[in-house]
Amino acid sequence: MAAAQQLGSMSLGESVERKDNDTEPTAKNNGARTKLCSACGKNSDALQKCRACKCVWYCDKDCQNRHWKEHKKECKPIKMALAKRGGKLDLGTEEDVGPLGKVPPREECPICMRVLPIYKPLQSYYTCCGKTLCGGCDFQHQMKSGEWPTCAFCRTTLPKSDEEKLARLSKRVERKDPQGLMRVAMNYGYGELGLPVDQAKCIDLLRQSAGLGFPSAQYQLGNFHRLGKMGLQQNEEEALRYFKEASEGGHLLSLHNLGCMEEDENGDHVAAMRHWQLSASGGSITSTGILITCFEDGLLQHSDLAESLQAMYRSRNEMRSEDRDMFVEYLKMTGEYKEQYDF
Repeated sequence: MAAAQQLGSMSLGESVERKDNDTEPTAKNNGARTKLCSACGKNSDALQKCRACKCVWYCDKDCQNRHWKEHKKECKPIKMALAKRGGKLDLGTEEDVGPLGKVPPREECPICMRVLPIYKPLQSYYTCCGKTLCGGCDFQHQMKSGEWPTCAFCRTTLPKSDEEKLARLSKRVERKDPQGLMRVAMNYGYGELGLPVDQAKCIDLLRQSAGLGFPSAQYQLGNFHRLGKMGLQQNEEEALRYFKEASEGGHLLSLHNLGCMEEDENGDHVAAMRHWQLSASGGSITSTGILITCFEDGLLQHSDLAESLQAMYRSRNEMRSEDRDMFVEYLKMTGEYKEQYDF
């Protein structure tokens, strides 16, 4: 049975194409970056290209087989698009978006030292020490903790009531902790932890947090301005400003939104694809999906898509750990799982 499943995977991915001498840099004008295996991340003297999508590289068939469950989501539509154009990688009408940029450094989990997951439900913020941990490290600690859970970083007992939670958050606000400011802001915005709904207070605290350079607060303000929520009028210029500030801090969802705004408001496909490329290279499968659609529509060159896809897999490999995978499985059991939470 296992052998049959393995053969099935190889047929879907159409095996790999041997390129003994093809180890040039993947990024245009960037001689320091070389092709890496999309499964294990290793360099190889004889990387092999996926025959179906012709975008990604593997050490050998074993690496491709292990990666197929993840890669098939992107491989199949690219393979179909290539088939429709008679196997041609480009039709001559696609835009060259230029060299792939680099996502600014993002915050790491202070325990495992891996880049924090993209989505907030995969992170845990502690008001005792002001640390943000990845869900994997937090989950493993709580599984081993005693009768009442403690902070996975400083081992402080977690609050047992909304009053205690608010008291600790208030101390973080007094210390001008940007994460604490944002948390209290959202509590005021939606009337949580016993606080009254106060949209003006919410926006004021969010602006304080954003002013301290906190990307998540900048992103939230960008959304409120773009949608005209939390007592704010719709203001695309302000939304764009906040999304740009958050993007400079490595906030991938803001990069994605910048691409959407360039596409929807300005009709600038190239600028939009540059933002989506950068977001995808940080590990966003949502932006990657849009880039594949751009390729299908004849807007994006195959080489640019391939470069983004390779960078996306590298970033996701860097974010992945056994503990984080276990936490995702736990979310699936509780019904809190969403597809983009996978690493």
